Amino acid sequence: MHRILPIFILSVLGISLTPLVGALPSIAYRQASTVGASMHLEPHDMPRAKQASPTWFMLTQRGGGLIPAENCACQVAVYDSGHQEIAQNSSLTTTLVEAYQAIGTTMTFPTPGTYTVVLSGRSKDETFQPFELTFPVIVSP
Repeated sequence: MHRILPIFILSVLGISLTPLVGALPSIAYRQASTVGASMHLEPHDMPRAKQASPTWFMLTQRGGGLIPAENCACQVAVYDSGHQEIAQNSSLTTTLVEAYQAIGTTMTFPTPGTYTVVLSGRSKDETFQPFELTFPVIVSP
């Protein structure tokens, strides 16, 4: 996790890391109109089929401000390559990632292949617009 946080912070600040992308593990960052999120899955963003993968999402507002996890009424759904929902409303918790609050859960993918993780949410105090972000995931055997 500690390898991803500096990259996340640099991307929020608008510093391009394009030349380094090929040398790093897959980093999932998505941006909606007003909210962005970074997703990380264990181990090393390379989940394995039938094994629990601790997962976290760190939320930001456009412009770079971090969104505290407890301010988001969030939901996570997982779809397989045939667009069939395999998980919905996973149990979400607040977790610390290098002293920053993130949204945590655990995902178990049934088989190797490609999946789509969908994070959606709304602000509990109306500081950001409702959002939906999709993250492609490749699961190994």
